[in-house]
Amino acid sequence: MHHLLTQTVHRPIPMPRGPWIMRQRWHDLLFAHWVVDTEELRRLVPAELELDLFHGQAYAGVFPFWMSGIRGRLSPPVPGMSTFPELNVRTYVSYCGIPGVYFFSLDAASKLAVWGARRFYALPYFNADMSIQPVQYNDKKEAKFEYRSRRIDIEGGRPAEFRGRYWPVGEPRQRKPGSLAHFLTERYCLFTRGRDGSICRRP
Repeated sequence: MHHLLTQTVHRPIPMPRGPWIMRQRWHDLLFAHWVVDTEELRRLVPAELELDLFHGQAYAGVFPFWMSGIRGRLSPPVPGMSTFPELNVRTYVSYCGIPGVYFFSLDAASKLAVWGARRFYALPYFNADMSIQPVQYNDKKEAKFEYRSRRIDIEGGRPAEFRGRYWPVGEPRQRKPGSLAHFLTERYCLFTRGRDGSICRRP
């Protein structure tokens, strides 16, 4: 077991009882957020979910990144599913007192991954034409990331496109409880509506 999995005091909910089922690594992620109108957001989120606010304000986030090493617990990496870019759009909710995230959409450059996430997790994944390219911008060999995403599968969704350039501006550091960054990151589950209409928590 990875040593991080033994550190659970900070978690608002217990670790899942079963063994892990999937492994993946995230790279070059942009963690961008905006304050959004609470009433507008309320109309977009299932009524059963309570909006989770920070000092009375609602937030929505956009997350471009790419993943690698994706595989199931008992399977090797599958070609076409183990490395690809992804773009998530989400907000923050709670259900029965448990804080989590709610995804408006998840675009990915892997048809197999999109199919699997839709089929087995009832998540709003969409196929997209995507790319992420590092561009060196100083003599320290630091890079900006040029990210592009255009949705090519709009079944059950809408056309969507994202273009951006981002780069690191400081060293990583741990955020303290009570800060906005802590509120946005301390999330250990997601909520979605199942095929039967009920609210599902994953994991």
